[in-house]
Amino acid sequence: MPACAKCGSPLQVNEEGIAPVLCDRCAGVATARARKSIYTGTMRDYPVTAALVAINIGVYVAMLFTGGNLREFSNQQVIAWGANDGLRTLGGEYWRLLTAAFIHANIIHIALNMWCLLYLGRISERLFGRWQTFGIYLLTGVGGSLLSLAWESTRLSVGASGAIFGLAGAILSGVRLGNLSITTGEKRSIFTSVVVFAGFSFYMGLRGNTDNMCHLGGFVTGLIIGLPMAVPSVSRSKHFLVQGITLAVTAALLAVAGNQLVQTHGQMYRAERLLKNRDLRGAIQALETKIASNPDDEEALLKLGTVYELNHQPDKGVEAFERAAKLNPNSGKIQAQLGYAYLADRQIDKGIVTLEQAVKTDPGNSAALVQLGYAYEHNNQREKAIASFEKALEADPDSEEAQEALKTLRGKSPGTEKPEK
Repeated sequence: MPACAKCGSPLQVNEEGIAPVLCDRCAGVATARARKSIYTGTMRDYPVTAALVAINIGVYVAMLFTGGNLREFSNQQVIAWGANDGLRTLGGEYWRLLTAAFIHANIIHIALNMWCLLYLGRISERLFGRWQTFGIYLLTGVGGSLLSLAWESTRLSVGASGAIFGLAGAILSGVRLGNLSITTGEKRSIFTSVVVFAGFSFYMGLRGNTDNMCHLGGFVTGLIIGLPMAVPSVSRSKHFLVQGITLAVTAALLAVAGNQLVQTHGQMYRAERLLKNRDLRGAIQALETKIASNPDDEEALLKLGTVYELNHQPDKGVEAFERAAKLNPNSGKIQAQLGYAYLADRQIDKGIVTLEQAVKTDPGNSAALVQLGYAYEHNNQREKAIASFEKALEADPDSEEAQEALKTLRGKSPGTEKPEK
């Protein structure tokens, strides 16, 4: 007796002696699955795209109701909601790499991005799957944010465009190099339309205040993800496993890239943020960590010397400035800062010698000339002090400090003491 090809149940033969391939139960299950795989073209067939659009719009509406302006949000407002701001992101608020993909600057910005997301998101869900599209959006959004900061570490950036370009990149590599179950005509049509979209969008990004580096970062991340996502395995479960591994490896690579970016810029920004909060010890620790990874970082050494002075550690300040001066011995600015540090540490003679070198290198440094004048005055070198203050006024005629110092010195007779009050 013939049996069901799926479950092995016996099948009845009809009058013509022909039996069906599947029993009624298995045939019903197969029909239900086929119905689920048919796309009707409505947003119910693309729940992830619909959800991503809804989240973006929801965030925008919430920003409006919390004091935003329909025409344009201020920098403070977008930062408060999670914009990718270099100082904060690299200073420890890493979640901004992701949240920036859901924030928009104005009504035109979100309208254009959501139109693009509706178009590309539906293609991605059809080609790759639902949770796969969600993963591509998040990871390529992060990839775009990272390249934006790598290119310009002080950048302030918002918008879903990095993730949208990521979807475009994944679709292009998947359609071109993958083995998707769509016709050749469909592949050609999708590839052409996405290439035109990406090319036009990159071109438009060259104008105005557009973060094309974010677009490029998302696009390249998408290209990397798209190929393995579009290569089917011998079974559905293995294909899902390959897709999951692809997203996990991409996330790990982005984490490595982010860590490298933080090592390059993060500790400096973290120190700046701690200084704003008057956490001098925390700022010193961040700067010392930065210098430990790069002992020749002149900028970090100068900042560390300044923070040591603010923390009433002039001896350590001198040490930091001396290291910076060895790295760049011809810098009048660094020599001046080292001279100030010597004076703060009561090493007056060293301070004078160093400041003399600084003003020789940079004769227009009015502040260094003023400090040199005070040092001369402290050493009872009245004529040299007057000459130094006069040069400071030549460099900066509006220097009130030099004017007051000269007035005081010229009001004294040589060898007389300043009268007590």
